[in-house]
Amino acid sequence: MTSATNGVRRSLDEPMVRQRIRIRFGKSGNLKYIGHKDLMRSFELLFRRARLPLAMSGGFHPKIKMSLPSALALGVEGFDEVLELEINESAQQPVDPTTLLTDLNRCSVKGLDFYSARQLDKQETKAKLASSTFEITVPKELCPQTVNRISAFLSADSVIAEKSNGKFVNARAAINELRFSQETGQLTVEILAQNGPEAGIREILQVLGLEKELFKSIFPKRVRCRLTEETPIQEK
Repeated sequence: MTSATNGVRRSLDEPMVRQRIRIRFGKSGNLKYIGHKDLMRSFELLFRRARLPLAMSGGFHPKIKMSLPSALALGVEGFDEVLELEINESAQQPVDPTTLLTDLNRCSVKGLDFYSARQLDKQETKAKLASSTFEITVPKELCPQTVNRISAFLSADSVIAEKSNGKFVNARAAINELRFSQETGQLTVEILAQNGPEAGIREILQVLGLEKELFKSIFPKRVRCRLTEETPIQEK
């Protein structure tokens, strides 16, 4: 027995294989000013334009089965973001990741770039963030005080920062690596994923005395999303 889907016939005896694809992408330029919800809506429009046979959730308002392990903060550019898609099990042929990548970039808009795509093995679990690495260029006039702040910060056991929602977090415990070049003004920060209230790049800039310059003269870029399955973070 066979059934027709989009004009293609398939045997009902053929097993339906769940196909998942992990994509690395970047959001830069003016697109850094759109929030997470707007980004997700943009993805939906893009996927429809590319005619992807994506799996949908059930209910009265079905949604595309896609997930991001970490939402990018408004105003921050990302160059190593992670997106996972689930392909419709009724699709006649598996989606080729290389073709998918080409189609996404062909249908995309300026500032939304897709770098890589690979099919996940059956045993691979959903992506989970281990850490985020940010790069920030500090203005020259703020470099001397930044050196002193970093020295005090790294020598402390605990540094408490207040989040915009009024909750308090230990910014020191969130740092896996912090490097600063006074010559170039480049600050590189690797922030661990945490349970409960998290210290993000805003809280790190706060304790370094740089938060007032955020989105004025300081524009962070997330250059790495390290997943838990990747190179383990060395305990210090």
